[in-house]
Amino acid sequence: MPANLPPEYFEAEKRFKQASAVVEKISALEDLIATVPKHKGTDKLRADLRRKLSQLRKEAVSKKKSGRSDLYVVQKGGAAQIALAGFPNAGKSSLLACLTNAAPVIAEYPISTHSPLPGMMPFEDIHIQLVDLPPTGNESTDGWVSGILRYADALMLILDMTDDPDIQAELLIDQLGRWNIHIIPEGGSHDADRRISEKIFKRALLVANKKDLAETDNSLKILNEKYENICRCIAVSALKKEGLEELKNAIFGISGIIRVYSKPPGKEPDLSTPFSVPAGSSVLDLARFIHKDFIFSLKYARIWGSSKFEGQRVEKTYVLKDRDIVEFHI
Repeated sequence: MPANLPPEYFEAEKRFKQASAVVEKISALEDLIATVPKHKGTDKLRADLRRKLSQLRKEAVSKKKSGRSDLYVVQKGGAAQIALAGFPNAGKSSLLACLTNAAPVIAEYPISTHSPLPGMMPFEDIHIQLVDLPPTGNESTDGWVSGILRYADALMLILDMTDDPDIQAELLIDQLGRWNIHIIPEGGSHDADRRISEKIFKRALLVANKKDLAETDNSLKILNEKYENICRCIAVSALKKEGLEELKNAIFGISGIIRVYSKPPGKEPDLSTPFSVPAGSSVLDLARFIHKDFIFSLKYARIWGSSKFEGQRVEKTYVLKDRDIVEFHI
């Protein structure tokens, strides 16, 4: 049976053949697989492509374990990794400098960021890693940029409020869709890396920069009306450092993690170094996170925080909330 492959397949195949870095190859191959129609005539082709994808992922893991990595791979640090995407001069680098300890090149010319630049943003008692990337729409970097966006825990889409931010948001979301990256609607699942077929779903935040400039109120109103059911929008000014505290809280909100503190029986809890675990984690998940053998000896736990009363005894399946204090009993 003929495969009857669409034109998009051959375009994606070309991108895959031109890719060099492993992360870029993985991203291109995922796009390639997504273009193959599903019928008996493509069964063998899809199987071959999936085998290649599996081999590339093993190669990426092998490089990580051996201490080698591609030039454009950012190892995750902190409690979560948030990648910044946007068009030239939207202010990604300025926001990174405001929020983290990083020192990016900040310039008026269009492309001052040529490689990924991570920085750590302090938030209360944890740190969240932000990664600045070259502008979206640059053919020379889009291949590996899309790979980093796929790998991140969540995304920040940076918009210039002085230049039709609603259109910028539309174009960015459309480009993410072409990379098979889709935004989890506001209030949707906390599973940031869900996969349906080859689609990847991420939480995202629209960040409208340059609120200090005149005539931006109407732009913000249009942006909110258009995207309020898709993702939250925060207006900020990197130049005047306005709206940054609200932005930090929103970044934590899309990170998909909660902070949980441990408490030995009969002692005070350690509130200095929380465990950062995925939202929706249970007592058993936390025990497994602390030590894989811990789950076999765990009998029950007591909770301070989200429980009905302080020190309530709960079962292993109890779902934890942010800032819960957990006392394990073995």
